[in-house]
Amino acid sequence: MAQTQSKVHMHMNGRLAVQRGAVKVGKDAKIGFEDLDNLGVGLRAMDSALTGPAVTNGAMLSHMLQTWLPGTLRVVTQVRNIDEIAGITTVGRWEDELISLRVAEPAAKAELYGDTTNIPLADYRQSIESRGIVRFEQGFQVGKLEDARQAAIGYQATDEKRRAATESLDISRNQVGFYGFNQPDTNVYGLLNDPSLPAFVSATTPLLTANFDQLVAEFTGMYNQLETQMGGELKDSAKLVLVLPTGYRSIFSVYSPAASGMTFRQWLNENFPNTRVVSTAEFKDANGGLDVAYLFVENAADQDESDITGASLIQAVPVRYQVLGSENRIKGYIEDAINATAGIFVLRPWAFARRTISAA
Repeated sequence: MAQTQSKVHMHMNGRLAVQRGAVKVGKDAKIGFEDLDNLGVGLRAMDSALTGPAVTNGAMLSHMLQTWLPGTLRVVTQVRNIDEIAGITTVGRWEDELISLRVAEPAAKAELYGDTTNIPLADYRQSIESRGIVRFEQGFQVGKLEDARQAAIGYQATDEKRRAATESLDISRNQVGFYGFNQPDTNVYGLLNDPSLPAFVSATTPLLTANFDQLVAEFTGMYNQLETQMGGELKDSAKLVLVLPTGYRSIFSVYSPAASGMTFRQWLNENFPNTRVVSTAEFKDANGGLDVAYLFVENAADQDESDITGASLIQAVPVRYQVLGSENRIKGYIEDAINATAGIFVLRPWAFARRTISAA
């Protein structure tokens, strides 16, 4: 095999190298490639001018010059206000099958007294009102890498996902509270379809186009209906709830030209100061495509001798949010939560008046 040998171009011992120091080539030196080879410099590319990387004067990375606002802006979802309308009654357990209510109806008729007549005996008819229980589930999972990266830009992944899970469960419960849950093996009703509620009555004028006098007439008509249904037991101090669809707030600014510019809200506050107004999106298109409104007595227990809660309706919720379990895994964290609801019990349907308030 051929052997290639390199001749010694120059030799300098260590002592001499220290004495002479580093080799310096002046800019005016007249040397060629062979001279460079003798010096141990084999950079043939140096025959072209040196060019460095492209440089922009005053360049700065933009992400180094940004300021973060404190906190996190979260996207809003549609209002959930079944709790504001019906309240929330924690009763039962999430593993229960039914929430039941005893109903007793008196049955008696007094007769004229006679020494030899039979004694007329009073009795009562009993019935059981039951609602099934609907359970929902929502979990979340956070990976180790995901958590670290989210934390680097200011997010708390576990807190954000737990907040989303809680909101998801509340949305499902809110839907059941308004519309019920239609399943063959359960009878869960909502505020819009409880079978004991009175029938809808059509308003004479759509509320959005009604004038002051027409608005007053519609409200007093609903109030008179309550008084009739309650057998005259409706007191001036009764606390009322007026539930309207969203988009109807403008009716409260309608004013009366004949009453020194009094608005409908001022009239309502002056004549029915115990009336609370709630707006909800679920009341739009709620009855065959028509908007609806409710007026009901919040606590009608004074009109009967029941020993149950004094509310006119309840939302039976065994569990609003309960962590079913959590697990720390090698690569992350997983958590699961549940809720349970039996929907709406309308306990005193005679304390409700319902109207369709939009044009057909």
